[in-house]
Amino acid sequence: MSDNWFQIVGLLFFGINYDRISPVKKIFTHPFVLSLLIILGLILFNNLGWLNPIKNIFYSLIIPEEKIFYQVSGQINKAINFISSINQLDRENERLRQENQGLLEQIVQLQEVSRENEFLKKQIGLSEPEPKELVLANIVGQDSSNLRRYFLINKGTKHGVKEKAAVITAGNLLVGRVTEAADSFAKVQLVIDSSSRVNALIQESGITGLVKGEQGNLIIDLLPQSEIIEEEQTVVTSGLAGEFPSGLLIGRVEKIISSDVQISQMARIRPVVDFNNLSRVFVIR
Repeated sequence: MSDNWFQIVGLLFFGINYDRISPVKKIFTHPFVLSLLIILGLILFNNLGWLNPIKNIFYSLIIPEEKIFYQVSGQINKAINFISSINQLDRENERLRQENQGLLEQIVQLQEVSRENEFLKKQIGLSEPEPKELVLANIVGQDSSNLRRYFLINKGTKHGVKEKAAVITAGNLLVGRVTEAADSFAKVQLVIDSSSRVNALIQESGITGLVKGEQGNLIIDLLPQSEIIEEEQTVVTSGLAGEFPSGLLIGRVEKIISSDVQISQMARIRPVVDFNNLSRVFVIR
């Protein structure tokens, strides 16, 4: 049998009749050499495209089974992912349950504080603050030179807008204050203007300071040197001097600027308002 295969391979690849060349026949009838020749022949036939019909038949036979295997493996992966997601959901639900418990405790504490404040107000005769009235205005112009930062809005005195009125955007975010008011328009100085000054405090600690505009940025100055200021703390209006309502959000502490030789420290603030993309504001009257 091996002699017949040897003769076929020899004739196909080399055109040699090995019956007449016995030394060569001994070499090429070796199983390893014969297998190598067969492999080389198959590679050659494949490159020439002669095996394509056989491959097509082979693929047509295995593709249905492969499709079934792919679908089954996909379902198995989905089942494994589903089981994994159940465990993850359990952990997430436990975390949310703990957070809800903490929030519930905070709500209870806030309600208690609210009742105490209400009791104290009645004892000292304080009345409830009047609700804020807001005037919606569109920004129709701006001046953004190196030192001055102003907006022009399309509402004025006939709409109830007055000088020194606070200007905010949605979410009680402080934008600035009205510096000039005409019948149908007003000029708004932004808090990032170099001459802007706002009495403020750090909400987490109650430390008071003065927020100033500085070349389009914000800093809070006059912070006591002995106090610890931390990044990401919230800066809001304090309401001192009556210039702005208290509790308007200005920004968050971005970087502490302190020196031992100074009697106070300051911090850079990251504003919460995107002043470059404002189109509408509210004026508090």
